[in-house]
Amino acid sequence: MPAILLPPASQAHRLFSELAVAADIVVIAGLPGVGKSLLIQQLAALARADGRPVQLAQWDVLRQAFETPRFPLAAGATHPLVISAAGLWLRGALAAWRADAANAGSLLICEAPLIGGRLMELARPAADAAEPLLRQRRTRFIVPVPSKELRALIEARRAQSIANPQHPKEAQDAPPALLRALWREAHAAGARLGLAAADAENSDYSPVLYAAVYSHLLRHRHQQSLCLSQPLPAAASVYEQPAGIGELRARRDEAQAFLARLEAALSPEAALAAARDWYRV
Repeated sequence: MPAILLPPASQAHRLFSELAVAADIVVIAGLPGVGKSLLIQQLAALARADGRPVQLAQWDVLRQAFETPRFPLAAGATHPLVISAAGLWLRGALAAWRADAANAGSLLICEAPLIGGRLMELARPAADAAEPLLRQRRTRFIVPVPSKELRALIEARRAQSIANPQHPKEAQDAPPALLRALWREAHAAGARLGLAAADAENSDYSPVLYAAVYSHLLRHRHQQSLCLSQPLPAAASVYEQPAGIGELRARRDEAQAFLARLEAALSPEAALAAARDWYRV
């Protein structure tokens, strides 16, 4: 099992120790390069140490079943229809997961970037069986907010881990240039929402603005920002997980059937419009 790296006196350790016992679903939301993978690992390890079954639902795993030769990953960008299909499928999967008696007592940890619409369906209210589950207090949305200095360190470590991966997933991580591009996209969304100056599109990463944007995106959920300033000594890959962890993901045939139904119902123009307005809640 991965070592518990969170300092016992830290806010992160206190929060995750509580969630490992008291939450049913924890969604770690945020940009790539803010420490989500390490925090997911640590939460899973704390829950397993307490004897709870744990399952994961992670964007980079979920999307793969929906990608086809017609809708491939292109230059690191996911097709808008795939983004919508994966998010809508996950809402239905959450309701089914909760209804399955075999999952009683389990903790489900989700990773949701939200940027560009990736799993934004978890943030948007909808009239379906998943909505009461997403609104309940035992479903918590946590947004890691690194300081400027920690964000810079994460970017530097990301470049090193991509060049010398300790886990296959590390070679596929978003490189530092893409991390900065995604931050600019989040900043632009903040400007359109009136949270940032519109003429500062290329400004440096701002923890305050970042927290404000994600607070707006998650305003219909039980959410909490987790401020991070100190790096953790990652003794192994952040993608290493405790034994016995399950994955919530669509079967390939299930995903393709879901994607076909969505394509028939949603025009390309509507899909592109939804992609442009991904930050609308």
